[in-house]
Amino acid sequence: MKDISSGDLINNIPLVTRKDYTRIIKAGKLKLNNKAQVTVIAGPCTVESKPQIMEIAKNIKSSGAKMLRGGVFKPLTFPYGDPLGRPDTDSSVTTGDRWKILSKNELFKKAEIRLGYLKEAGEKYGLPVISEILYADSVKMMSTYVDMFQIGYRHMFNMDLIEALSASKKPIMIKRHSGESIRSLLGVAEHFEVRGKHDFVFCERGVSTPHTHSIESRAIVDIQAICALNEYAPSVMVFVDPSHATFKRSYVSAVSRAAVAAGADGLLVEVHPEPDKAWVDPLQALNFKDFDLLMKDITAIVKISKKDKC
Repeated sequence: MKDISSGDLINNIPLVTRKDYTRIIKAGKLKLNNKAQVTVIAGPCTVESKPQIMEIAKNIKSSGAKMLRGGVFKPLTFPYGDPLGRPDTDSSVTTGDRWKILSKNELFKKAEIRLGYLKEAGEKYGLPVISEILYADSVKMMSTYVDMFQIGYRHMFNMDLIEALSASKKPIMIKRHSGESIRSLLGVAEHFEVRGKHDFVFCERGVSTPHTHSIESRAIVDIQAICALNEYAPSVMVFVDPSHATFKRSYVSAVSRAAVAAGADGLLVEVHPEPDKAWVDPLQALNFKDFDLLMKDITAIVKISKKDKC
């Protein structure tokens, strides 16, 4: 991978790397462009039911979270399962029988129900909502329910999404792919900039490397990326997703604290009332008690760090 050069700053990424630029990010009624504080977005990997998302919204709000996250369209690693995240509870069903591809129309109808739950929970507890988008032709439908779009790491270079979301009035969170460089992430952001879309934030999700402490490790959180992005694109908020990066509940709080101390502007944290029973990714979500403790830690770190560590 190439390093960022002086030529890149002039010819390839001149807009996203502007130094004296004020970026306006507004999700619902929440202004996100205040880099003097840490914005925590929390919620389940998957919206499972109305009672579930209501309970989560209530608890994360009381702990100090500013936004509610909830997945509906799930880019699952393997095709054998519900594309909306519901687990297969019938062990007698064979793999072939489980592979039932829904039509786009069927998928959108099912997703819209859960997006409705997400929006209702956000409105009840005063939390703007964010959800991942997979399909460019779902922008209009999802815009009715979400206050911010998340581009997952698998879709960082999806040009259909870039084109569709550039025309949207909703802000965007761009996750860096685990195999892509900071230079590539800035290049994606520049694609939005030249199309007139300036209200986006970055999210560091970790990088893939064979040199880990465990063969099961999904990724290593690149703390240095926080410093690099703050240096090269100071107007863009930098979030960190410690949940999907570590894939391990016992690591989430420690990595979150490290990210905030290093200068991250926000966190994207998975929270579930019963983490072990979560439909998707049950290994990483925090319960309400642990999330509340994390929020207290973050408040303390912000007070002593002043967010200027890098």
